Amino acid sequence: MKVGINILLFIFFFNLAKGQEKEKRFELGPTLITINSLSSTYHSFVDKPSIEYSNGLFFRYNKKRFAFRSTVSYNESYFKYYAPAGCFDCTSGESINKDFRVGVGVQYSLLKRKDVLYIFTDLSYRNIFSSGYVYGGLAGLNNSFSSSTDGVDGLIGFGLKLKLFEDIFILPEVAYNVFYGSVNYTTAHLLYGEAKRSHYIQGNLNPVAKLHLTVRF
Repeated sequence: MKVGINILLFIFFFNLAKGQEKEKRFELGPTLITINSLSSTYHSFVDKPSIEYSNGLFFRYNKKRFAFRSTVSYNESYFKYYAPAGCFDCTSGESINKDFRVGVGVQYSLLKRKDVLYIFTDLSYRNIFSSGYVYGGLAGLNNSFSSSTDGVDGLIGFGLKLKLFEDIFILPEVAYNVFYGSVNYTTAHLLYGEAKRSHYIQGNLNPVAKLHLTVRF
């Protein structure tokens, strides 16, 4: 009797483990590339580079046609810009930027029998710390500056889930990024050292593209 019960228990747990093995719902991997902009036009201040490489982690839990997502990223960048020729009131300068984001989101597969095409939305907390120098302009700037920004990033877009190997996928995504944040800005003249502080709200909207690589388990 005990032998029969043990056999039944073995068959039950074996089938359970086999069923769980088939349902691999978790995915984890790096964000290989983030494209923030392809523009090379003049900017007096940029808080993120045009392209970021291997700057974050991507996690996803799949449940039928829905999936719950989580992202975390950190990037450090250096930016230097020059006043265009003939622009007397334009400035030159440089900045070092540290950008941290963590967020969650949800996605939905548009095809009933395949999860190759999906739409998604993410909401993230974003913190940026920047410091650098500003020179020139009609005011004759010769200043250092630092700024700290706390804000919210929102993404809405669509993506593809493409299989590379068994349980290994590549996920290209295109979306619109909406940012809204509070900036604390401090500037001081390099010679006189008179610090001036200001606070303002910053918002922007721009397209972005991302490429994730995930392993399913």
